[in-house]
Amino acid sequence: MKLKHALPVAAIALTAAGVSVAQAQGTDPTASAKFKSKLVRVDKSTAVLKVTYQCSRGETLWISAKQLANGKKSAALTKEGSSQVAKTWLQSHRNPITCDGKPQTAVFTLDKVEPGSKGRLKAKGKKNAGKAYIQFCVTLPPATPTGEGELTLSKSGWVSVR
Repeated sequence: MKLKHALPVAAIALTAAGVSVAQAQGTDPTASAKFKSKLVRVDKSTAVLKVTYQCSRGETLWISAKQLANGKKSAALTKEGSSQVAKTWLQSHRNPITCDGKPQTAVFTLDKVEPGSKGRLKAKGKKNAGKAYIQFCVTLPPATPTGEGELTLSKSGWVSVR
């Protein structure tokens, strides 16, 4: 089997086995990110997540955690506009980042300060709940005041909530 066919087959096999597969995407070919911890609840409206990331360009990080009322995984949270169906949505554009082409490890705070944020995270319990869908996106500033910034790094996937 050729390598170009082996990678998609491996991703499908891992997904079928219940392993979260998410690749870093964006316009920065050196960009990558890996969630290094569980999403840890600090209090009723704040959580933190440790991430190792690498990017050679980018100025702003948006990090988001979404969860359904039952705390379980759902493909509904991976779709565009899924904050509407989420019971909990913590996010932030305020965490500083360093994009110098070198690996960085940092703890990022997610909270309900920004408009639209809502709810409380549900931690893992006896009924296997406590999963959150994370989005980690690094952008450059928009070229025009009304434009969108260039996405240089985008990583998403499921993490357990503690």
